[in-house]
Amino acid sequence: MTPPDVLLVVLAVIASYTDIRTRKIKNWLTFPMMAAGIVLAIPYQHHPWDGLLGVVAAMIVCLPLSQVGPVLSMGDVKMIMAAGALLGPEAAIRVTLFSVALILPVAIVVLVARRRLGRVLDVLKGKEAPTMMFHAPVISVAILLARVQPLPVLFPGY
Repeated sequence: MTPPDVLLVVLAVIASYTDIRTRKIKNWLTFPMMAAGIVLAIPYQHHPWDGLLGVVAAMIVCLPLSQVGPVLSMGDVKMIMAAGALLGPEAAIRVTLFSVALILPVAIVVLVARRRLGRVLDVLKGKEAPTMMFHAPVISVAILLARVQPLPVLFPGY
């Protein structure tokens, strides 16, 4: 395991813990991880600027999702940006895609487990506000998937 891999595990574990306990992903975790990813890109990624590009790619892809209902909160966006800094731009996009693909099925399982699936209809009709879900554990799984599954290549020749 390389230092960026160790930091990804630290990011996933601490962000998941704090998200479940406090419903927040802390800035004291995400911003230093972004900085570490930018610095560690020099020896560990294909191009020395991949850490910075990972942050920018995650921000460009995630910010619109944070504006569309409760898909991603700003803490979730910063967590994906930190993962992007550690993984690079292509993996940052994959983390976002995996996260969005996993959030709905996980949310349905959580609602079924809590016996609140009927509430979805009330939310869709506008009678109730949606309940925030802990996204950090889902994003952590997405980070793992993006790390171990490098295909499909989004930018061939890069």
